[in-house]
Amino acid sequence: MHSATPSPKLDRTSADGTLLGLLTAGFYALFTLLPGSNTLMVSWPWAFLWQVSLALPILWLLWQVGFKPLRQLALGSGLDWVAALMVVGLIVSTLAADFPQQARWYTWVALGGLAALYALNGWLNSPRRLLSLLQFQGGLALAFIALSLGLWISQIYLPELARLNTLRQYGVDLAFSFQFTSLRNWQPIGHQNYVAGYLVLVLPLLAALAWVSKGWQRWLWLAGTGLGLVNLYTTSSRGGWLALMGLAVGGFAIALLLSPLPRRVLWSIGAVGLGGMLIAIATNDRLSGVIRALLRGDVGGGELVYRLITNAVGWNMGIDRPLTGQGLGSAPLVYQQYRPYWAGREAELQYQLHSTPAQLWGELGIWGILVPIALVGVLSFQTFRWVRRSPATDQTLPPVLVWSLLGGLLAYGILSLTDYQVDNLCIAGAMLIYLAVLARTWQPQLSTQAASPGRINRWLVGLGLGTTLAMTLWLVPIHRAWSLSSDGFVALQRGDLDSFVRRLEQAHTLAPWEPYYAHQLGWNLGNLSYQSPDPGQSQALRRAGIEWFQRANAVAPYLEFGHSNLGWLLIGENQPQEATAAFAESSRLIPAKPGVFFGLGFSRLLAGNTDQAVEAMALEIVRNPMLISSSVWQVGQFAALAGPVLDRVETITTDLIADAPAGALKGYLHQVRGGTRWWQGDLAQANEDWQIGGSAASLALLALAQNQPVDLESLPPGSPEQLALQAWFTPAERRDLLAQAWVAQPEDLPQLDEVLPPEDILNELETTMNQSPSLEVWLKQNAPSWQPRSQRLGFGIISRHIDGPQPSDYLPRIENVPMVKFFDTVFPEAIYLPELDSALQPYRDELLNQVSSPG
Repeated sequence: MHSATPSPKLDRTSADGTLLGLLTAGFYALFTLLPGSNTLMVSWPWAFLWQVSLALPILWLLWQVGFKPLRQLALGSGLDWVAALMVVGLIVSTLAADFPQQARWYTWVALGGLAALYALNGWLNSPRRLLSLLQFQGGLALAFIALSLGLWISQIYLPELARLNTLRQYGVDLAFSFQFTSLRNWQPIGHQNYVAGYLVLVLPLLAALAWVSKGWQRWLWLAGTGLGLVNLYTTSSRGGWLALMGLAVGGFAIALLLSPLPRRVLWSIGAVGLGGMLIAIATNDRLSGVIRALLRGDVGGGELVYRLITNAVGWNMGIDRPLTGQGLGSAPLVYQQYRPYWAGREAELQYQLHSTPAQLWGELGIWGILVPIALVGVLSFQTFRWVRRSPATDQTLPPVLVWSLLGGLLAYGILSLTDYQVDNLCIAGAMLIYLAVLARTWQPQLSTQAASPGRINRWLVGLGLGTTLAMTLWLVPIHRAWSLSSDGFVALQRGDLDSFVRRLEQAHTLAPWEPYYAHQLGWNLGNLSYQSPDPGQSQALRRAGIEWFQRANAVAPYLEFGHSNLGWLLIGENQPQEATAAFAESSRLIPAKPGVFFGLGFSRLLAGNTDQAVEAMALEIVRNPMLISSSVWQVGQFAALAGPVLDRVETITTDLIADAPAGALKGYLHQVRGGTRWWQGDLAQANEDWQIGGSAASLALLALAQNQPVDLESLPPGSPEQLALQAWFTPAERRDLLAQAWVAQPEDLPQLDEVLPPEDILNELETTMNQSPSLEVWLKQNAPSWQPRSQRLGFGIISRHIDGPQPSDYLPRIENVPMVKFFDTVFPEAIYLPELDSALQPYRDELLNQVSSPG
């Protein structure tokens, strides 16, 4: 008598849910190779598609739970306990989060990743599938490398060479430089560090596949490995190269202990590898610059400080709530609340903390520490056991492939100390594949026998489907709001304001906890209020903008953007007290932000408190001294305020100089006080300051003002100030030299039209210089001005929505063009000078306490 039970082959095919697995793999490949994938994930409709890609592994796992006993799905080797610890931590953190909707959403994403791990583990029930999965990952990595290099060459490298060739026509001879962020290879994910993170994960796998393959396949994997190293070079990622060096050291140590190859061969391979890395570092100006700076003991400024600040934010977030953290997804919303005031203008706002430990500690508290430690501990212990079992006799997978997976995880673990990247599907997916393969490799045997699921399986499937349905219903209005807002922004581009407002209002109603919709309504309506020629319509738009900014600030109270721009709209409504409150809040969040203390001072001036207005504007100038050269001090009520403000600047800088030790702070203060005195015509005292802390351009201007000869060779060769002074001394070549001075600034602007001087500005610079009897008169009285808007770069990325326009501040900047473009070292911009902000903070606190006091 034959059993009615289906054949094992049919059972296995049905139980594995292969179709759902293939769909999951398809979405994984899509978001690995999609150009700009990390950015597109926060735009419509891609946001919906990647949410679908996370729902698929959940359904895939539930399918397998319905057909297989749970023991066939268990990871084993202690990894299930790590997964359980992770789930508990996510639940606890989410329940305690101040921003529960964001925490719930990100927790669901994390659970989707965990479901993918278990679904993969259930599908990997034969050695053939283990190898096939790794070959699939390797093939995807080859496609990624080819796409990345192709896009970088065609869209970044060749256009930059064309730009540099055009600049040579202006007499500016520059070389291609990886110092500029925009020239590093960020294709196709969206950031060079993400590309490097993916590469250090997959390069060991490609090398191992070359080792175990034969014939043309070996050459294919070898070529992929070589191109991958070239690809890593083009990212110029310091974290990536640090990870590669860590991988090389770890791999060499393991080889010395376990490899059957002769020691002489191993040492030769190590020497070649070391030589290759040294050549790569020496030929990359960014990497070699880091080495030179470290050898000099120079660790100040730049991206090292950037990460110091973001790590400090993560520490402050976690220490405030060590048992629960702030909740997943909270970093961009609370970042400025926990950002230290000494950070100055560096790292003003981020959506991630550029360090995985800092991110996990800040958002999950102690759970973000326990889970990674437990995972590393389990992986280390199981690796030790596997080595003791003599992996050469293990028929599950060639040992070199297992070592490649461990090596990739080690390399990425090193890089993760300097960045947070697990929100990239390609990186998270690769790590999940590695963990699933390792879990199956460490199991005593692979189960291929068909078995019936238990009763608990039906309960788990029901619970999983119910939870998935509940989360889907919760997500529906969120995605509907996203879709409506996308339509609204399209309407705004067409000039259909009513449709824009209606759709964004609907989006806000559906997802009122998202500050993005209220911010966009507030900013766009406020921006249009400045453009409308109709006073009645302008007022209506401004009042609507105020209302929406107030709603946004209620939802996201720790974002300086909303408070600062609300303050300017309130000034337009002649509400100085309310504007004071808004500017005071933005000053507490980012005290060094240009314009926040100026706005505070303006609001106090309108309120009739001149003393507080003078103090606020003086504090603004000490931190951002270029404001001294602005023609705003010649306009209306500011003209009467200019003298007292500059006197207060001198008093503050004098007091700070008396207490400052020798070093960068003292030099900066002498430069600022000397600039204040020079601008007011006190050349003798300016000379006293600038002899101590003056820049070369300052001393040259002072010499000219005193009718003394100027040594142009003392200025940096080819610098804007040297070329501008040459233009003054050489009228026949004045226009060409001014154009060269304009394009000589080493700014990260790869777009040619943003580098070349506007024709009307160039004409005005030449004309006003021709009409000026002295350079000092040109700079102080005749200099052309412009009114640029401060762009909120990265606003969409940080807000996790990029469908709408990029806002710019309402701050009425009036800049002295030649001072800003040619002589910026006279009034220096201190991006990061913690001693300065620490010295200024007592002055700021005292003023903020005064303006916050009743009456």
